[in-house]
Amino acid sequence: MEQSQLIGQAKQFNDKINTIKSQFFSALDDFKKYYVYYNKNPEVNEFQNYYVNSKGQLQNISRDLFLITNNIDKNIEILDQQMSAVSAHLDDEKKLNKEMMELIANLENTQNGSEVLINNSKERYNQQWIKNAEMFFSIIFISIILGRSFKTSISVHGK
Repeated sequence: MEQSQLIGQAKQFNDKINTIKSQFFSALDDFKKYYVYYNKNPEVNEFQNYYVNSKGQLQNISRDLFLITNNIDKNIEILDQQMSAVSAHLDDEKKLNKEMMELIANLENTQNGSEVLINNSKERYNQQWIKNAEMFFSIIFISIILGRSFKTSISVHGK
């Protein structure tokens, strides 16, 4: 049942109960009055008819109140079933949320770990680049020195 239906039914039940409440006391007063008249004068058909009518009116009010109470009980049972279903669904969603939160935490840890790995890789790359640059300049420096020493040795031996 939708919430708007429930609100509409609750208003209808409230209106019916208020109607019964307003009718009950006047019907009860009539019943008391005609009960006394009927029991004092059982031979008067008019009192007997009024008594039977007022008794029937109270019985009708009692029946209507019973039906309303029964309908309210049915609606409460329906709401209870719906609330149980919602509660079960909510429990499932809570479990799913917990799993998702754990997954997010793992992903964040993975992301943090990958950032560390990336930073380590950059650091190693920079270190390797510096070593390569040092070797390159060392080779050039050694080549220059060897070249000069060969020139010097050729000029000394060759002359």
